[in-house]
Amino acid sequence: MDNNGGDAWMGMREADDVLNDIVGLSTTGGGGGGGGSDADDKPHAVVSMERRFEAAEEIMNQLSTPQTKDSFSSRECSNVCWALAKLRVAPPSSAFTLGRVVAEGDGDDSIANESHNSAGGGSGKKNSLASRQFVSLDEMALDVVSSTLQVRMQLFEEARKRKSGGSSNGAWIPELSRLAGKVMDLIAVKIIIDYGTRNNGGSTASSSTNTVFNPQEMASVLWAYAKSNRADNALFSTVAAELIRQTGYALERGGQAPRPQELSNTIWAFATAGIRGEQQIELVKFAANALDEGEGLFFGNEFKPQELANTGWALATLHSKRGEGTSTEAIEDDGIVRILRWIAKDIMKRVQSYKPQEISNSVWAFSTVGFGYDESCGTNAHNDYIHVATDDPVGDKELVYETLEVIAENALSRLHNFKAQELNNLAWGFTRLGHRTERTEKLLMGVAEELTKRTWQFKPQDIGTTLWSLATAECFDQDAFMAGASRLNLKHIRSFKPQEMSNTVWALATAGFAPKHIRAFDTTLVPASQRPTAKMVMNDPITECFAAVASEAMRRPQDFKDQELKDVLWAFSKIGVRHPALFKKVAHHLVAANGRGFGGFSSQGLGNTLWSFAKQAQLSLEVIDSLGDSVKLGSTGRLAVYETSCLDIGEKAIKTLFVRAAEGGVEIGLDRFTNQDLSNTVWAYSTLGLLHSGFFKEAEKQVFKRLKNLKPFKGQEIANILWSFATLNAQPDPALIDALSSYVTSVCSRKKGVVDEYSISKLFKRQELANVAWSCAVVGRYPEELMKILYTGIVGTANDPNRMKQIFRDDGLQQSSIMTLYYVQLAADIEASKLQLALPAGFPNGWGESEGHVRGNGDDLIEMSSSMLTLTISKLQKDVSNTFTEIGFENVLEHVIDTNEIKDEYGFQLPQTPQEFLSIDIANIGQKVGVEVDGPGHFVRLIDDTRKPTNKVTLDGQFADKGENRVNGPTLLKHRLLTHLGWNIIHLPYWEYQSLGGDRVKERKYCESLL
Repeated sequence: MDNNGGDAWMGMREADDVLNDIVGLSTTGGGGGGGGSDADDKPHAVVSMERRFEAAEEIMNQLSTPQTKDSFSSRECSNVCWALAKLRVAPPSSAFTLGRVVAEGDGDDSIANESHNSAGGGSGKKNSLASRQFVSLDEMALDVVSSTLQVRMQLFEEARKRKSGGSSNGAWIPELSRLAGKVMDLIAVKIIIDYGTRNNGGSTASSSTNTVFNPQEMASVLWAYAKSNRADNALFSTVAAELIRQTGYALERGGQAPRPQELSNTIWAFATAGIRGEQQIELVKFAANALDEGEGLFFGNEFKPQELANTGWALATLHSKRGEGTSTEAIEDDGIVRILRWIAKDIMKRVQSYKPQEISNSVWAFSTVGFGYDESCGTNAHNDYIHVATDDPVGDKELVYETLEVIAENALSRLHNFKAQELNNLAWGFTRLGHRTERTEKLLMGVAEELTKRTWQFKPQDIGTTLWSLATAECFDQDAFMAGASRLNLKHIRSFKPQEMSNTVWALATAGFAPKHIRAFDTTLVPASQRPTAKMVMNDPITECFAAVASEAMRRPQDFKDQELKDVLWAFSKIGVRHPALFKKVAHHLVAANGRGFGGFSSQGLGNTLWSFAKQAQLSLEVIDSLGDSVKLGSTGRLAVYETSCLDIGEKAIKTLFVRAAEGGVEIGLDRFTNQDLSNTVWAYSTLGLLHSGFFKEAEKQVFKRLKNLKPFKGQEIANILWSFATLNAQPDPALIDALSSYVTSVCSRKKGVVDEYSISKLFKRQELANVAWSCAVVGRYPEELMKILYTGIVGTANDPNRMKQIFRDDGLQQSSIMTLYYVQLAADIEASKLQLALPAGFPNGWGESEGHVRGNGDDLIEMSSSMLTLTISKLQKDVSNTFTEIGFENVLEHVIDTNEIKDEYGFQLPQTPQEFLSIDIANIGQKVGVEVDGPGHFVRLIDDTRKPTNKVTLDGQFADKGENRVNGPTLLKHRLLTHLGWNIIHLPYWEYQSLGGDRVKERKYCESLL
């Protein structure tokens, strides 16, 4: 028996004990009477229901005495409940389970039992185990009498102790609390039984004379039970049905209908208690119909602003608790929308009458259900939500637009009267609804000023959500963000909840407010002597804010929801702050034995989490560039990124993380991934050089399907996805490139099918176009229409670099793009010469970025250069070169091929300006034999076992997958280009040579075998 069942059984036993004390009631079973001397040593048997019912009735008859009135009036009952709720004396149902009648039979009690079970949405057994069980109202009343006697006895004992000079221990308080709960339960069951009779087949006409509670009393009762947290579906559904029944009956006879306050309080009680069901939806429909019929009046009565605001809050709260796929969604949405329309109209009519709380609650209600949401601003995936369905989306959007404009103008002049939470709700509501106007901008700036002036009035939740709103609406007030960040310090961070912390750092990163000490936490790459002291960290509010949030995320990652954990990681990576300890802790939390895993992550959460881990490693390139030789890292470029991730997290852990994520993504279903989710995810794998073939094949299918169906892609998404496939040598089907060609041609075409620089610039940046062109070269697929569009977008058709800068609003081509175009041009000249692609005369003079140009961190591909010009000589290269020399193979290290050599010797038309762009590790120039010493940076790591053997790109058998290694895309393209230029290229995998252990005889023999 579970705990609830045990409580129910104990409740029945206590009731039996009371009966036994009064009339000597014996238990059934075993042989008769109870009451032996050893009764307390034996299990207590529950009295049969029939006997208990009879005994309770007998006792109540004995206790009855002649009196002028035999029961409390409805007003007295409601007043008792109201007082107990106001005093907060009754315990919540979670601490003291509800008392309910569970008798079996054909009487009123049976009706109450059925009402309770059906409203609870489960079987009778389930509901009875969740309550204290009684066979009748009489027995419940007797239980109240028993508790009353116990409280009186304990109070007498308390008085006796005090009189004799003893101290009070308050032993009577818990029993008094339970007594209050029992009284409320007794009244609830009485209501359920009486109204259950009427609303389950009783005659309306005859029952009307027996009405107990009027609408005001009903609203008061529901308010009391909601505040006391002693509500259930049975009570609330019964009262709602009775309210609707009484209203109809009264109106038929010209009587008084409920007042607006009573309706508002009733719906508010449902929302506060969190109770949903058929009667709750009927109540919403009832209210909407009444407002429509009365043209905004409720049976002739006007709502006060507070009543309308509370009703809107309650409707939105109930809607937010709704599960997916309920059969009554359409009915509820229709009712909510109709009521919110009247609230919006009333605000426009008399906004000055609305107090700050009423304004903020109304805006909060609109935004919570997405009423009048402006989808033109896009969906903010950070806080996604379901929009309420409407039959007039355009009209609702216009209505809410006008309402928010009125609110913005009115509220701005009195923001100083808004409490912190009200300011928070106001900003949050405007932001979520996508309302972007000049008045909104002024309003949000006003909220930012209030946050700055009275920071300490803002609670932790208000800080995080207000900053989230300002960042999302692009209101980047530095003083407000600094003030908000200052609250999340190392001293007070434990008072903040995970969502409040994640919202704050997410907002800071989105707004671009970076810590002053950006290298403060990089214990992997930055020497301790170059990291700030603790005092320096605490002197900068934003640095300390990030430090404090990281400390809590590491201390209790289990308390963070998936989205909160993701947002913290994303914030660190987005703003460019490396924190190896944080990411290592989270990685182990996710994939260690009994770890959280990715089962609860959304597609966006999974993609952003992987992006954050990969970006952390990619940031190592900036650290290396900034600190130079003081960074103790044995590699550069792409390999440095992977090496950093291994040093930060551990090689096994980082691989496991990405394997689990791939499995989680496939389980979620890649059809649920947005284009951005797919882009972020595949980019993360390619940045770290990790290939999960199963995941990438599923991703390829999704991308192909969406391109064929012309699903909208952003240029960055296309570039990232294709670049990732090419970099990892994921071997996509050529049909994917063809589908991309058709898609780009379609979306870049103007009327009459014309494609020009202007139409291309609406979809792509030039760096993105260069990455797509490079990807086509790696795959070896050059669709004519696509390649012409790419060249038109990168260099135009008029050989005018300044014109292209103006069209694409950039400062010229980045150096990585220029190098990329050399490789693409050479590959296209050789492998697709019929296209007759050409770079402008004099290229790249005048086409590059101006000297001193500062670039932001918006393009993740910029740092991952695909250069094939490597002029550094490793120790391994020297050893191999010496070994080849010893066996008679003359060679030079790092032979460089420039554009002039290609033009003069091979006849390919590259630009006139000399440019070094290909190198060979070890070369015998006379024989045109080259040896490429392929270190770890030339390979991707295969992390799944779903791949199948392939001979697509074996190139003389050299490039077949070898264990967990596959050559990457840049290595593959470089090999092809050198081969086209007449070189015989031999590849020497680093692990094969290192496995010889320095044995010179074996090394010479190995090199001879390669030749």
